[in-house]
Amino acid sequence: MSHSAPAAPAAPGRRSTRRGRRADVTVLLAVGLPLLCALALLAVGASDAEDAEHPPTRIALSRATVICPSALGDARKVAITSAADGVSGQVDVGLGEDRVAADIETGKVTTVAADDGPLVVTGEDEAAPGLVAARFGADQPAALSCPTPTPHVWFTGVGAGAGHTSVLELVNPDSGTAVADVTVYGRSGVVDAPRLRGVSVSGHSSVRLDLGSMIPRRDELAIEVVTSRGRIGASVLDRYDEVGAPELTEDWLSGRAEPATDSLLMGLAPGPGRRTLVVANGTDSEVRADVHLVTADSVFAPEGVPEIRIAPQSVERVSLTSVLDSKTADGATGLLVSASGPVTATLRAVAAGDLSHAVTGDVLDGPATALLPAGAKGVTKTVELAGAIRAGSVAVVARSASGKELDTARVDIAPDQGVSVKLPAGAVSVTVTPERTSVTGAVRITATGKAAGTAVVPLTLPVLNGLVPDVRPGLP
Repeated sequence: MSHSAPAAPAAPGRRSTRRGRRADVTVLLAVGLPLLCALALLAVGASDAEDAEHPPTRIALSRATVICPSALGDARKVAITSAADGVSGQVDVGLGEDRVAADIETGKVTTVAADDGPLVVTGEDEAAPGLVAARFGADQPAALSCPTPTPHVWFTGVGAGAGHTSVLELVNPDSGTAVADVTVYGRSGVVDAPRLRGVSVSGHSSVRLDLGSMIPRRDELAIEVVTSRGRIGASVLDRYDEVGAPELTEDWLSGRAEPATDSLLMGLAPGPGRRTLVVANGTDSEVRADVHLVTADSVFAPEGVPEIRIAPQSVERVSLTSVLDSKTADGATGLLVSASGPVTATLRAVAAGDLSHAVTGDVLDGPATALLPAGAKGVTKTVELAGAIRAGSVAVVARSASGKELDTARVDIAPDQGVSVKLPAGAVSVTVTPERTSVTGAVRITATGKAAGTAVVPLTLPVLNGLVPDVRPGLP
């Protein structure tokens, strides 16, 4: 009988050896893969940390919009020009279906006869860079550089009482509905104003909000306008009814995009009158501020003006009548408000029965162009500059409506020094170009005689380029 040979026994330890190798590979993958992913994430994070901020790309401006408020009285004309080099084209003027075309050219000032309502000036392609427009008063000096639609703007020193009131005008240049939220700050904090929250402005239309009828109160106010949907151009018409005056006086109040620790207010109205400094603090902390006078020789703190303490989210008022009417202020061209935190400030003057405002303009590191009303007998126009960060010079070029250079001046400027440049009476535009420094300034327009008064046009930088944001995928 034959028997099959028994199977050879398996080599001892072979099965256990194979199991051990499989376990080692599993452990390696379980530990190694997460480690590799972590290292990759760290590498990506380190790369992003080195370049966390991605500035927008500057491109040629293909479309520009400025918005002019409603006219004062019979002064319905709008002045338009371009501050960019080599511009020659057409712009669209109007709101809604009632629109006209106007030719513009660098250096020349085009005057358009318009309606008494608000207007939108739109330039496209070659007519877009450097678009500047302005509106002026009739019986008394008043002027405003038409602002661009901005998502955030402050107006400080507005009123809602019987003697001093303000009208906020919101203009929507687009076809869709726009929405704005208006926050009102008073001496005791934020004012409850539900009718000013979520203000809807239909396409190609405007809304006028009379603060005196909506939130009647006697204290000084500041308003913060935030556009939450669409685009809105905001402007404020300020009205002051002085006791004993034959009629009220009114002028536009220029806005400011952002609060700052230093506010340089240029354009002090001459002659005796009432001067009121209004400072607004939109932060959650108390802010302290000091006032300095700006003259041709120095910037100094005058006697008799104490430190100003502005409570959180509130407004403080200081009378500067006695200081600015004294010999101490002889030769002063502006005020410097230096604060411990970001604030906005306005100096309101009622002199010779006329209302005017000294407000802060842009920090100019390039050419700025302002439009001025036509010259008349007894009218003086003066460019006032200060706030130089280092010693440098400023070129001031005055032109007629045809673009002809009426006068060219170059003045030196240094820190803690104010500079004044008188313009020819016939100048309707002025271009200010700082060199080797930056400055802040305004044009003061003063009239004597029957139409006595002052208007102040802050110098602002025109929009010359468009910006495209840097958009890239991010980590979840």
